Amino acid sequence: MQTFYQLLSVEPSASADDIKKAFRAEIARYHPDKVQHLGTEFQEIAATRAAQLTEAYRTLMNPEMRSEYDRLNLGGNGAVSPAAPPSAAPSKYGARAPEYTPPAAQSAPSASTAGDPGFKPPSRFAKERATRDEFVKKATLGRLRHVVAAEFGGVTELPAKGFDFHCSTKSKKLFGRGDEQRLAVRFVEVVDRASVQGTWLMAQKAGGDMCVLVLGNGMAAAGELADAIGDMRRKTRCDTGITIIPVDLRDWSAHMPEAAPPACKNILRRLRES
Repeated sequence: MQTFYQLLSVEPSASADDIKKAFRAEIARYHPDKVQHLGTEFQEIAATRAAQLTEAYRTLMNPEMRSEYDRLNLGGNGAVSPAAPPSAAPSKYGARAPEYTPPAAQSAPSASTAGDPGFKPPSRFAKERATRDEFVKKATLGRLRHVVAAEFGGVTELPAKGFDFHCSTKSKKLFGRGDEQRLAVRFVEVVDRASVQGTWLMAQKAGGDMCVLVLGNGMAAAGELADAIGDMRRKTRCDTGITIIPVDLRDWSAHMPEAAPPACKNILRRLRES
């Protein structure tokens, strides 16, 4: 089971400000307003996660409770023991949250793999992280579809071609022309030079005018991203038709290119405000 620090994606040495910032970024993903359009299963996952995050935040922001928690849960060699499950007390994120059930313990490696120096056992939290990431992705795509459709008055979804979302619109809002325009979304772990370059090549292969939102839980410096886009524009000799917009999923902030379509700016503004 994850510790409170792991739930919030911070180190045990994190300051109160770091914990507060991490909590706000994480809890925003699971707020009822963000998942009300999803199915019951995802809403229950969100309620459980919100309860866990709230309990972790309440404990770690109280010096005495944090000290006691660390004493009980942090080993002297830096190893981390399982954290106690969060209480099911009512919170502002909903009624009594479902009780948290820890994932099943993983079996020990077989004799054939235990002696293999290249064998790496799966992460204890890999399954839970995958479930969380898939939930966040589906919730984000649901919001995006809603906002994009509202901005353009309806869109036509297209085959992904490597993107997580790909649609067309005949609205002139995107590039100011009447021809079919396309908007795509790609999720990456961190928006950096490599992910921008890869996205550019995908957009070029798809052909035509396209605006792509590259979404990640972290983002490189604006200068690095601008250089990457400029390099790809020069290398591919593409002066028009492709617009890459790097977006930080944690707060929907973006490194907006000067020539970015106003419609994309509106979409990101709606996402920040929703």
